[in-house]
Amino acid sequence: MTTWKLRALAIAGVSLLLSGCGSSQVNMIEMQSATAQTLGLASSDEITVANVKYAEKNSLGGQKLSYDATTARGRKFACTAYVTPGLTPLDKAMWSDGECHQK
Repeated sequence: MTTWKLRALAIAGVSLLLSGCGSSQVNMIEMQSATAQTLGLASSDEITVANVKYAEKNSLGGQKLSYDATTARGRKFACTAYVTPGLTPLDKAMWSDGECHQK
């Protein structure tokens, strides 16, 4: 292969890697831990998360997340949070504005 073809291939590969949007999928273990903290529980083992729904992405890639949380004692909560994707495909999504209201 000639030098210019190798350079073009390398540039295309690096561009593809860097242009990929970061994932906005939340790590479920982190979401469970953050929800347990929000509710004032001692451990994430005391909570079950279900019905996770992602809203449509905004112009920056962030999206609203809604889900149901149930404690070990049977209390049910409707929770929301805002998820911002990582800057690169290797960065994990950031979680903010978590709120829970009893159903």
